[in-house]
Amino acid sequence: MRETETVLGLSKVEKTLIILVPMVLGGLIGWFIPVIADWLLNLPVLPWEKLIEFIASLNSLWVSIITTIIGIIVGILLTLTIFEESLEVTITYENLQLKLGDKVDTLDKKDISTIYIENKQLIILGKNSNELYREVFETKIDTVQETFRTYQYPWKEKDPFEKEYQRWVLGHPDFPEKVNALLYAREHALKEDEKEDAKYLREDLAKLGVVIRDERNGQYVRLVKDTN
Repeated sequence: MRETETVLGLSKVEKTLIILVPMVLGGLIGWFIPVIADWLLNLPVLPWEKLIEFIASLNSLWVSIITTIIGIIVGILLTLTIFEESLEVTITYENLQLKLGDKVDTLDKKDISTIYIENKQLIILGKNSNELYREVFETKIDTVQETFRTYQYPWKEKDPFEKEYQRWVLGHPDFPEKVNALLYAREHALKEDEKEDAKYLREDLAKLGVVIRDERNGQYVRLVKDTN
């Protein structure tokens, strides 16, 4: 009997490690923080020296207990952040459910033309070669490939439209004025390391039929088949 769905994402072992490791490390660092601070004072160059001297002077059992609790709490917060930013994909023969944090996107198989992974990102294209979805996906590529093929999704080894991209420059004559303006704003966001803004601008551009590949030296862009 064939399986009706498969969930790809963090394995049980990975989830266990993500829960335990930050808590244990946070607790250990918290317990030994006065000792660590005392060791740091031996370094020839030390920023925040007064603060570290103060921490080193708090060498008592209660201080270690309190800092251990703080370390464990920080570890728990880190664990929650990792889970919040980890993509989970539920695959059936009819559709995909893509869960990232509290957000869940559903894509029907009939609307998908291509699925591939590029730079650790899961990329899903629609029937007009438009970009439907793009998120970082840490699951092993062999597992992802095998699962999508098992459920008869159009998996590709790489972007089938890679030869259609053009290097974007300000005022590019082949792109509409609105697209050029958004690409300019996105390039500025990338230079300022404003990752969230760059992500939202990519999504806005995708709605206009623009697909972007980020290379080291700039944005490479193509328009989908039915974009004027």
